[in-house]
Amino acid sequence: MWTTFAATVGGSAASLTGLTFIVVAFRFDVVATSQEYRNRAAQTVSLFLTTTVTASLVTLPQPTWALGVELLVAAASASLLSVLDHAARRGTSQHARPVLVVALVVFAAGIAAAGLFATVGSTDGMGFYAASSLLGLMWGVYGTWVFLTQAGTDQINAVANVHDQPGTASAA
Repeated sequence: MWTTFAATVGGSAASLTGLTFIVVAFRFDVVATSQEYRNRAAQTVSLFLTTTVTASLVTLPQPTWALGVELLVAAASASLLSVLDHAARRGTSQHARPVLVVALVVFAAGIAAAGLFATVGSTDGMGFYAASSLLGLMWGVYGTWVFLTQAGTDQINAVANVHDQPGTASAA
């Protein structure tokens, strides 16, 4: 019953993974020199790949209990997203943004809940999978948008602020 939905989500996540690679390549000068943006890029790609892999698992013909075990493993591997978030903030005074922490927990918990239902042979928990998949797509698009629109702007703003300070000479 969930095969068509999962195929659609998986195809979307796979396509968005490719788009993320293009955006990172487009902003490579900034991403390559920033620990934060490298880890954010890895986090976004991992998010899309988790969404793609879980969609593939749902479409795979197999016993429901096997799907459950696989979804539980995928939910545990989603903890990599938290590790990458921490690595992105390392060396900065930034704190984890509550909305992203909640999104991470809900994403992993939805996959785990679907896995728990499936391990006992029930597909009643697939709505949790669906919610997590859609959250994963939205969160990943947000991350890609950040690369496209914000990567490097902190450096540009810092240079602009120095030139706007009284007593500084313009380079022009």
